[in-house]
Amino acid sequence: MVEGVDLVHATVGRVRVRLPGWSGRGQRGLEARLRRVWGVLAARANPLTGNALIRFDPTVTDEGVVLASVRGLQPELDGVPEDGPEPPPVQYERRVRDGRGLVGRARIAVRGLDRDPRVARHAVERIEARPGVARASASPLTGRVLVEFAEDEVALEDLVAEVSDLELPASPDEDRPAHPLDPGRARQSATRAAGAGLGLGLLAARRLAGRAGPPVGGALPVVTAGVVGILQGFPVLRDGLRRLLDRDTADLIFSAAGIATQVLSGSPLGLALGGAEALFLLTEVRARRAAWRRYEQETENAAPSRPGAMIRLEAGEKTPLAAEVIEGTGTATGRDSLPAPVAPGVVVSAGARLHGGPFVLEVRGGDTFVAEPRTAPGAPSLYDRYLRTVGPAALAYAAATALLTRSLSRTFKSLLLVNPRAAIMGAEAADSGASARVLRSGVTVVGTRPERGVRLPGVLLIDSPRVLTEGLEVGVVLPLDEAWDASAVLKRAAGISSAADSPWGDVFRATSASTGAAPATDGTFDGEAATAWVEGLRYSLRPVSNRDPVPAAARLRNRGDYLLMLRGGRDERPLGILALRPRLAPGVANVVRACQRHGVEIGLLAVGDPVAARSVARRAEVPLIAGGNAVDVVRGKQEGGALVAFVSDNADAAAAFAACDLAIGLTDGRGHLPARADLLAPDLGAVVAIIEAGARRETAARDAVALSAVANGVGAVWGLRGKPGVESA
Repeated sequence: MVEGVDLVHATVGRVRVRLPGWSGRGQRGLEARLRRVWGVLAARANPLTGNALIRFDPTVTDEGVVLASVRGLQPELDGVPEDGPEPPPVQYERRVRDGRGLVGRARIAVRGLDRDPRVARHAVERIEARPGVARASASPLTGRVLVEFAEDEVALEDLVAEVSDLELPASPDEDRPAHPLDPGRARQSATRAAGAGLGLGLLAARRLAGRAGPPVGGALPVVTAGVVGILQGFPVLRDGLRRLLDRDTADLIFSAAGIATQVLSGSPLGLALGGAEALFLLTEVRARRAAWRRYEQETENAAPSRPGAMIRLEAGEKTPLAAEVIEGTGTATGRDSLPAPVAPGVVVSAGARLHGGPFVLEVRGGDTFVAEPRTAPGAPSLYDRYLRTVGPAALAYAAATALLTRSLSRTFKSLLLVNPRAAIMGAEAADSGASARVLRSGVTVVGTRPERGVRLPGVLLIDSPRVLTEGLEVGVVLPLDEAWDASAVLKRAAGISSAADSPWGDVFRATSASTGAAPATDGTFDGEAATAWVEGLRYSLRPVSNRDPVPAAARLRNRGDYLLMLRGGRDERPLGILALRPRLAPGVANVVRACQRHGVEIGLLAVGDPVAARSVARRAEVPLIAGGNAVDVVRGKQEGGALVAFVSDNADAAAAFAACDLAIGLTDGRGHLPARADLLAPDLGAVVAIIEAGARRETAARDAVALSAVANGVGAVWGLRGKPGVESA
């Protein structure tokens, strides 16, 4: 025993010691100091007992050295400061054994990842600098840092401590984001289903054994079930318990109590209904988790989305954040859906699809923002108005029953007869049904904001014209030489583009496939002009500038087209102009029709070239919203009480995602969307599915309200005119 430190227990690689000089303050600080001792792998202090459990590597140190080191800390024990704020929560996923030992995998929640890209950079750099860390990646989408580490070399607590001081201050009403793989709902639904199944099996076994009646006689099980029903039926009580315990724990307690009372009272019908509800919820939760795992697998090898990272992108890939081009030439699709030249030194905006290349880029950070709660309340739905009305009405009915009957039993039964529980259960089932429906359409439900379920929005805002388009298409071909017709100009342009690695995407692919592009060789692209050789002559294809003396170009440019001029021949004279325009993406018309069918206002934000934005809006038949940034537009719509959904394909929409009521991110699965979206849609067809699912959810909630109102009316009359038993109520 070392003087001043009592050895409580010791095994190979573990010692438990008593620290008589420790007051119990600063537990996390003391643990951090113990972990800094040479050879110590983990330490856990208990302020109640004054003990510390220390785990060490017996191959590099021994029990005596550890105890001597702890003794050296003795003078510091009284001066350990109080712990600061609670450390970030950690979701420990799994551990596997490889050649080095145990490798752990954990997700650390870091507040501010979605609001400041620099937090992600610093968090990853700090964690990766620790020995024993195999990999670290930050996800603004979930607000977590994924860490894979060797448990024998570094403690998870130390990794958490590395990033805890990087967290940004909490915004008003900001909660820790939930994670799509949080096991709470899956465990709850599985436990409920298993409990209901066991209960049904028990009742069936009693019946086969010839035992009639409930397992427990008397009114206790029925009364207990009634109390549980009242707690679940009044939102104030139910939500209060959820805030106190957390949603999953409170619901699990309610469900367990309900199953137990149904078994004891011999209610197979209630068990069957509860089991069916739990199985439906479990199916939806499993589908949600499976969709998220698919998304993670698809983006596992995607380019990192933290500032300072050097990434390599091929043609057709998108930039995760704004990035400076280090190597490569081509074009990038801007938010106005027009191509912009790309060359070394050019900064490409977030979400821009690149053509040409390949490219090497250095990721830059986006703008920081402060998330603020909605400034104006949303217009209450029928379900909201019903809950606000029926709660006080049920209490008034119970009070009237108490005054008229002076019976505690009749008053208790009145609360069972008149309450909004049926509407609440119907609305929750409608939420699960809407989530399951969009999952079947390919949508990934992120769920970091549980209060943002699939809803029918009052307003659908489209972030930019690029969201409604997919590449370019040839609109008009204007020959400028009598010896050349439109077909010849188009074929020659297609050949040059192909030889220069298609810097404008696949706009000429249809021409090459149908008519055959003119053979061209030695193609190059310098960031502005594509050049190639055909039959010994040099030809070029480049954007039309204001200096080009072509009167027809001004007319075409006023239509919002992107103009390319073909030059060539011995004197490199102008041969023709090709007017390219953004090609509307499949599903645009369906989105517009779905919004019209369900009374959803749709609007397109004017971004970039105003002429191009007007052209896309006109062809898509979507009203154009000019002026103001996205957050201001969202707030303006919310002032009228509307539920606003915001659709975007890039990380610059992070502030608008935080401000809106439903954030829909468009992603093709090839790269990360480093913004905190609520739903990830692969295409506009999935956006249609979200609108349709929201509409069906509203219909189901309305029907649940109607059924609940009828049941409450019948129950109120029955309670006054008859004397129903608790089991009937």
